[in-house]
Amino acid sequence: MLKKLKNFSPDLFFKNVVVLASGTIISQIIIFATLPIITRIYNPADYGTYSLYTSIIAILLMMVSLSYENAITLPEDDKTASSVLTLSLRICVVVSVLSGIAIYFVASPLAHWMNEPSMKNYFLFVIIGLFGAGFYQILNSWSVRKKYFRQLSRTKYTQSIGQVGTQLGFSLLHIGPSGLIAGEIIGRFGGVISQWGLWKRDVKNQNIVTTGKDLKEVAYRYRRFPMLSLASNVLNGIGLYLPMIMIAAYYGPHVAGLLALGQRILGSPMTLIMTSVRHVYLSESSEYINLSPEKLYPLFLKTVRNVFLLGLLIIIVIVLIGPSTFAFLFGEEWAQSGDFIRILSIMYLSQFVANSVGTTIDVMERQDLHLYRELIRTTVIIGALLFGELTNQPAETAILYFSLASTFGYILHLALSWFSIKKFRGR
Repeated sequence: MLKKLKNFSPDLFFKNVVVLASGTIISQIIIFATLPIITRIYNPADYGTYSLYTSIIAILLMMVSLSYENAITLPEDDKTASSVLTLSLRICVVVSVLSGIAIYFVASPLAHWMNEPSMKNYFLFVIIGLFGAGFYQILNSWSVRKKYFRQLSRTKYTQSIGQVGTQLGFSLLHIGPSGLIAGEIIGRFGGVISQWGLWKRDVKNQNIVTTGKDLKEVAYRYRRFPMLSLASNVLNGIGLYLPMIMIAAYYGPHVAGLLALGQRILGSPMTLIMTSVRHVYLSESSEYINLSPEKLYPLFLKTVRNVFLLGLLIIIVIVLIGPSTFAFLFGEEWAQSGDFIRILSIMYLSQFVANSVGTTIDVMERQDLHLYRELIRTTVIIGALLFGELTNQPAETAILYFSLASTFGYILHLALSWFSIKKFRGR
């Protein structure tokens, strides 16, 4: 055991972050390189409709396994972890089908409220897209558990190649936002096959057999995840993605498209690094909780400090040079997106820091804190946008309210993560 513990060091941590981030960086380079073409083929309203679809998928993705995938990294043995994964995949299939059926039946009033009549035709996209995204998200947890960071990294850019290739190809058919949505779906499936192969290889090598009894046992053992984490995850999704739907409903798909581009430009470099840090932090902290709990608190503090400094640097660079280059890079009709990124900058910095160590609460199995946080955060965010609408504020002011309310939510998230881990301070 001592020999195993020696392998864990800050150097290894950041080496794994770099490995995982490299694939995501390549994937974002592919997407960013094609954005000036995409924005000249598709207009802001098309991009707004596309952002509505991705927002709906993102909210549904929070419940795709009833949050059981968050428990895959926690068991000490792979047999139990594989049982949790199998349970998660089966739930994903059911949730994907039921979600698509639900969208079909509520399509007309939903399309009317969101000012997007074509939305009612996308229920089949929801089933297929949620299925692919859900499987990829669940299988990711196995790769994180097994530290397959290099393989996981490769899936990032294969997804991007599939996405942008399809979006550019379908633009020739002039089918509007459907081309963007089709590219999103194909991109989601880009990493599923390789991740599936890694899991199946491990199952075969270890002669792991999952029975119905095993599924019942893990469902009960990790019942706190659907009982508490599910509600908090769904609330998290609502707090993150419902604002885009509300802005489209209040100000139209055109404004939603401008906002979506601004979020992509500002959020993508932050998210790609944050996701990599988060995965490695989850892997290391899950290991430490079982083998060396005295290392948890120093790991938390060091990660928070480093990601804050890095995030601040990224924000400064993007805010200084971003707005002035939007019209040149993406076309005149997208110029207002540059103004939006300044408004959103403080929100993304706080998100970058809080989410990098956000899995602390899961590792501590304090899912109740997730729930309390999301109840407060979601209420504040939705309340801010409703206030903007009721007081007839322009889009820029409503987005400012959204940014400030979200910043409050992420600061709360970070504080609760610290609260859950502070018992390990000084051990």
